[in-house]
Amino acid sequence: MLKKTIRDSSIATLLGLVPHYLAFYLFGTSLLTESIAEWIMKNTPSAAALWILETFGPLAKPFAMTGGLFMLGLCLWVPAMLSYWRNRKYERFFVLVVLAVPAVVVIQRFFEYRSLGGSLAFWVPALLALLIVGKPHLELLDEDWGEASEYAMQFVGKGKPRRDFLTSIGVTALPIVMGGGVVLVAVESYLREMLSANRAVEPVRLFSFETPAENPRFARSLVRPWLTKVSEFYRMSKNAVDPTIDPRGWRLAINAGDRRLASYSYSELLALPRQERFVTLRCISNTLSSDLMGNAAWSGIRLSQLIARDRVPPGTIAVAFEGVDGHGDSLSVDYAFSDETLLALGMNGDTLDRRHGFPIRVLCPRYFGFKHIKWLKEIRFVTEPYVGTYQKMGYEREAPVHTMCSIDNFTREGGRLVCGGIAFAGSRGIQRVQVRLGQGEWRDAELETGLSPLSWVRYRAELPDDSAAATLEARAMDGQGNWQADRIVPMFPAGVAGPTIRKL
Repeated sequence: MLKKTIRDSSIATLLGLVPHYLAFYLFGTSLLTESIAEWIMKNTPSAAALWILETFGPLAKPFAMTGGLFMLGLCLWVPAMLSYWRNRKYERFFVLVVLAVPAVVVIQRFFEYRSLGGSLAFWVPALLALLIVGKPHLELLDEDWGEASEYAMQFVGKGKPRRDFLTSIGVTALPIVMGGGVVLVAVESYLREMLSANRAVEPVRLFSFETPAENPRFARSLVRPWLTKVSEFYRMSKNAVDPTIDPRGWRLAINAGDRRLASYSYSELLALPRQERFVTLRCISNTLSSDLMGNAAWSGIRLSQLIARDRVPPGTIAVAFEGVDGHGDSLSVDYAFSDETLLALGMNGDTLDRRHGFPIRVLCPRYFGFKHIKWLKEIRFVTEPYVGTYQKMGYEREAPVHTMCSIDNFTREGGRLVCGGIAFAGSRGIQRVQVRLGQGEWRDAELETGLSPLSWVRYRAELPDDSAAATLEARAMDGQGNWQADRIVPMFPAGVAGPTIRKL
């Protein structure tokens, strides 16, 4: 019974995905596999997620799509298992439909799947397929095979009952069928990402920019470059396939409820006066040992250039920013209109590329990266608390960047240990960094003169070497006089924090 129900639900899942994917390509309905994959990616622990990204590279997200395939198969397996207690077709059909309703509701709500057309395109064919390939019809299948099955029985081994042979065929074919389905789902996602990347608008020169000259005391062998190349800047999103936007048909809307206050084309945004600044971004998935951070030169506009502050409707409590991928978050009205918040159109001299939020994204240096919404499509003034993507997962509404520092590298030179790294505390800035060996005395590090109050600060330090010390430790103090955490704070619900320790 178990093997048979797994086989039937697997086949039904694959048969249901055929019209489901056709609806996606023909009518633009969203994919169930993609919604589930995005949930998996959002909820995978950071350590595991980073390992998957580093190990599988561009195949990591297609791999997550196969998780959607498994979940749909599971949702069909439960009603299949329970319906096999009924032998008549109409009874099985009734049981399948009744038991499938909770599965549909769970998928719709838990994985935030909103497409009615996409749901019908999968569930109706899948349930019909499950009814057709189910238990009562296997007996008819046995009769129809007749002489062909007898010949096959003689070929593979005499004395085996015909039903056992058919069962063995099903069990043997199941891994092949499911394996093929998994490969097809993953390959489709991978190819769609590649095709989307090829269709994306290539960045063009937007503003005059020169990479700051490197200070020789902070050599690359000791500390990372002050500026991060666009190709090396970290990229994180909740999407299995990131959006590709054609700027000719795209517009940025500014709304208050259902009322349109303003709307801008890409060319209109580019025509506005821009300002440039260096800003560091840090992902909330950045652990104490990972490196999901980057520092770049950005060019953009302020919210007040799009709509005057006095036009904000009475009763507005927050400004919500939403991307075309459905990811959204909010900022207080004061902070959204402050000098810190920038709507970026360019990065390191060029217009944004697809991976970093083309055509426009939010920069809010006070907060972790999930609030820096990419692929922006709407700015909305809201009168009720806005529940963003990460808040729906339980993260705190306000998630300011924690004070942190890294130890990029160290060398031993003539009885001295020389080390260097970066320190960052969002818009609070860094005023001090200290290092020590083992449990020895803390010593102040030399800070590089910062080029921006919104970017990381590089440091270097020299201290007497101690061969008995097993660890090298660093700590940073933010501009408000607070040291970084000396104990590990879990990532959930407000971002990881803790000491910076490197084994020698």
